[in-house]
Amino acid sequence: MKAGTIHILDLDFEFKLWKNRLYHFQSELEIIFSRIFVLTREHPAYKLPDIKLLLLNDQKERARYLLNKIENLEQEMSLYAEDYPINEKHIHYISHEAIRKEMAELDGKQQEIINIVISELCYPKVSGKL
Repeated sequence: MKAGTIHILDLDFEFKLWKNRLYHFQSELEIIFSRIFVLTREHPAYKLPDIKLLLLNDQKERARYLLNKIENLEQEMSLYAEDYPINEKHIHYISHEAIRKEMAELDGKQQEIINIVISELCYPKVSGKL
């Protein structure tokens, strides 16, 4: 017997929003990596500090990991569609809530990282002109 009020479409809605946000994160990071490439190509002496590169690479990996996690849960949910609607104690809902928390953390971290590197990438301290 199905004992719950949470439907698969309810969870899917948020998954779509999250996946869109993660694609946006990845796009922002690609723009940043592209800028780093341009700066190092035009100014061979330019180097973004290793800690900042580490932050960027870690964020890129975290976004990729979370996107894979969402896609895996979507596939699993489709296999168990007959279990729906579910309640808050169901493993799919518990996993969904864990992803919600990770998304909030990732969202804040994305903006924090951009704030850390943006001025250095917009107005780099390099000799010569761009």
